[in-house]
Amino acid sequence: MSSPAEPAISTAQIDAALMRLPYEQWILMPTVAVHVQELGLPRESLTTVIRTGRRRGVLRTKKEPDLRLCSVMRVAEAPYRKVAASV
Repeated sequence: MSSPAEPAISTAQIDAALMRLPYEQWILMPTVAVHVQELGLPRESLTTVIRTGRRRGVLRTKKEPDLRLCSVMRVAEAPYRKVAASV
């Protein structure tokens, strides 16, 4: 059984979505989804934005045990990307 493919979105779109989130403030995942949709991205791209932000060290996530929703906080002022290693 194959898993559904994540929507293809550009690096610039991911950067825009990450930088749209408030800096050092916890917000609920549905609010993040609204920010993503306001940029014209499909709601399904939310997972890609969150995963990419976490991998780059731009976002932190948490889930409260008594709540069903996750929260997200942007912890970087810029959308970090790994720089290609020089040879």
